[in-house]
Amino acid sequence: MLSIQKVNIATLYNRNEEYKSCNRETDREDGSKIQKFKDLLHQNIIPINELIHLSWSGVPSELRSVVWRLLLKYQSPNRDANFSIIERKRSMYFEMCDIYFAQNQQYDEREKKILKQISEDVKRTIPDSQMFRNPQIQTLLERILFIWNIRNPACGYVQGMNDIVAPFLVVFLSDYVDIETTKLKFTNEKQLDHLDQRLIRQVEADSYWCLCKLLESVLDNYTNSQPGLVRFYNKFKEILQALDKKLYEHLNTSLSMELYAFVFKWSTCMLLRMFQFEVGLRLFDTLLAEEKNYFELCLFIIISILMKFSLKIQKLQYDEIMILLEKIPTREWSESDLSLCLSEAYAYQKIFSKK
Repeated sequence: MLSIQKVNIATLYNRNEEYKSCNRETDREDGSKIQKFKDLLHQNIIPINELIHLSWSGVPSELRSVVWRLLLKYQSPNRDANFSIIERKRSMYFEMCDIYFAQNQQYDEREKKILKQISEDVKRTIPDSQMFRNPQIQTLLERILFIWNIRNPACGYVQGMNDIVAPFLVVFLSDYVDIETTKLKFTNEKQLDHLDQRLIRQVEADSYWCLCKLLESVLDNYTNSQPGLVRFYNKFKEILQALDKKLYEHLNTSLSMELYAFVFKWSTCMLLRMFQFEVGLRLFDTLLAEEKNYFELCLFIIISILMKFSLKIQKLQYDEIMILLEKIPTREWSESDLSLCLSEAYAYQKIFSKK
């Protein structure tokens, strides 16, 4: 059972029937914060704990690629060792590409089925974006996901992983080409055509290894019986019931199994489909800074979001709730809205503890 400290939960979240969005003008990168990041990153041995603390509230876009690699422990905090370690990992990935995508490669029926599913999901990855309609981007995304499937037979590829790779591809590729992250389009698509293929392969390799690092602690979410997600959902119900009993009872009565389906859909893609892509990048800053606790934080973020619409949801019937959750209003949120939600989720996470 979970225990809750004596706090007034009602003061922690918006109790209006319609959540009032924050002022988007506050979504700016603070020059002094950027300098703090640069000061940390210029040290010979980067103090990871300080970097984690600073990253939790957001990473400057110009520094995300380096900071994310460090937070995931893909890049060494020892600047002198960085190049050799990353080059070795990239070479390992290139070797896997040569093995699994060799010319005249023969695949068995199971592999063909997985390749077909991956190809279909890749085409559905942020389909309204110019960048992810690019054939070159789709091809490298397919390679990443298929190699993940081969190298992780216990869980294999699962829908949603394509969404999780996307932020890494965008952030790492942004080091070499200009990408308008609000619309996910190249400011000049010819830049990609003229980009050195060696750099594109490095982006692909880094994205693969960062996916591996991110998912290594939650692999049981993706196995056949999905024990991780079952535990996640049971904890979700218990905490939501403790925080907002009326909301929990209304959702549980109105939706039943559909509620599990929504929580499953949101959690398997690390909540990315709940937000605009640029806001999703900001979400990843915090999740990566959480290290091994990031999936637990996802649980509290979902609860915080639902509680923001608690009064409205309690007045809705089945069909209306389904429509609301299918087109979750968080898709219109700014980074400031997300930051507020993250703060509330963190507060809930600290309030609850196992006896």
